[in-house]
Amino acid sequence: MAFDAQQTGKARAVIVGALVVVVIIIAVILAFQMPGTSGTANADDAASSATSSQAATDASEEATQDSAGDAGSSASDTHTVDDIDAQYGTTVRSLKAQYEADPSNPSALYNLANAYFDWGLAVQNHAVSDDDAAHAVEVFKQAVSYYDTYLADNPDAKSVTVDRAICVFYTGDHTAAITDLEEMLAQDDSFAPAWANLGMFYENDGRTDDAQQAYERALATAGDDDPYNVKTYAEQRLEALEASS
Repeated sequence: MAFDAQQTGKARAVIVGALVVVVIIIAVILAFQMPGTSGTANADDAASSATSSQAATDASEEATQDSAGDAGSSASDTHTVDDIDAQYGTTVRSLKAQYEADPSNPSALYNLANAYFDWGLAVQNHAVSDDDAAHAVEVFKQAVSYYDTYLADNPDAKSVTVDRAICVFYTGDHTAAITDLEEMLAQDDSFAPAWANLGMFYENDGRTDDAQQAYERALATAGDDDPYNVKTYAEQRLEALEASS
């Protein structure tokens, strides 16, 4: 899952300024999202209350997720937005062809959404102009669109919901991103990555008390296994908030 923009090798929450750099440790919560791409849906859904159809989807997604994840790691090593666009453009065209050939394949759709998520993060992290920043926003909007399509048939995919919220945050619509996670947690407050990313959203918007509470909830719900490394991130942010108070 993406706590941080960088963490999200699956890379996937949009932080501005200095917090973007710090948060770049979490975009992977939703970068934490599974070992491969920006999405966390597979591990997320396996651990959450996914439906039987979602469980089957997760299994197939896990087998194909690495293709989009590889693009994320290689693009992060490039130095210009043009290079990033060239790499991700090739990956996205391939994944889009797979999806269009079989629109009923949730794995293809999921990987396509994640590829756009990682593309947006890569452009955002290498942006050197307003045009680059605007380009990143448009890529994130594409990710949101494909996540919406996925969630229409898989509404219980918690990690996908979080990844989508992170992309919305990175488009600049912080209010909508916060509302999405607040509503998700109002229905089920057991998903630690959602609390961690919500804390990051709050912190970025200067809502320190709310951020602290969200990080504490992330710690309380992470569990012993903590597959998304939520505890480490939440503890670091709580220490930073205490040091700055």
